Amino acid sequence: MEKAVLRKLTLLCVICGFAAIALLGVTAFRDGKREWKDYQAEYKELLLKKMNRERNPSFYDRIAGMEPEVKQVVIDEWKTTDRCMSCHMGIEDPLFTDAALPLRTHPYPELLKNHPVEKYGCTICHGGQGLATTYDGASHRTIANWPFPMVPKELMQSRCGYCHKDFEAIGANKLIKGRELYKEMHCAGCHQIDGQGGAIGPDLSNFADKDPSNFSFENLEGKHSKQIWVIEHFKDPQKVSPGSPMRTYAMNNQQIEWLSSYVLSLNQRNLQRQYTPKVKADFVAPKVDVTLPEAELYSSSEDEESSE
Repeated sequence: MEKAVLRKLTLLCVICGFAAIALLGVTAFRDGKREWKDYQAEYKELLLKKMNRERNPSFYDRIAGMEPEVKQVVIDEWKTTDRCMSCHMGIEDPLFTDAALPLRTHPYPELLKNHPVEKYGCTICHGGQGLATTYDGASHRTIANWPFPMVPKELMQSRCGYCHKDFEAIGANKLIKGRELYKEMHCAGCHQIDGQGGAIGPDLSNFADKDPSNFSFENLEGKHSKQIWVIEHFKDPQKVSPGSPMRTYAMNNQQIEWLSSYVLSLNQRNLQRQYTPKVKADFVAPKVDVTLPEAELYSSSEDEESSE
């Protein structure tokens, strides 16, 4: 009886041993096939082709000996860690302006002069999941259980407003036009920004910092993100938030893009000096409250309808 039990235990140990070896083999294989390693190998190969060893042998040999490694930037101020550079190897390299993504140089190199990656990282401006080392994991597209996907190109200026409050100084036209639309449509009759405006609707002062879990996506189809929620809400408030007192305004897609960019730029973060851009001595933050209360808006519209 004891021998039979021992044989079974021995067989079980052998099976577990083979299973462990198989798992280690799969792990080693998968680790060797990381997509960021493939991109780094491609970057290395392309860079060596663009170099001449005779002109700079030490630099050439250093690149030739480069081993794959996860590259990351830690930004304590923003409580974020970015590993985007593990794939985007040529982001600051002018030799890769014509390379395919993700090795291509940043399309606006002038921006990187004032926002070096080693100081700012990438997700401050682009959003996404900085700790990830895969395309899908980085949230290039909206993914489940990650509330902050990468900001779409049409809303990118909203991230500029996180730090820059003088929109004219940086030429942020979408933010300028969005702020003007906010005034023209008398949004301040219901909403407050930094103490200016009414209290009928939610305070928008820190809208950019609100977690998407604060929003209802029950009436939205497809991917869920705060950016999508804002755009769809401006298109049809009643559909997105049934019972909302907000009316549907006659805006085209471009105007919705401007207004969404402006609202998504609003935050109340107290940033350190290195992340606070200098402004002109005479800069005064524009007022967004244009004094016309919501009650007067309704009465004036009713008068116009009755006169017709």
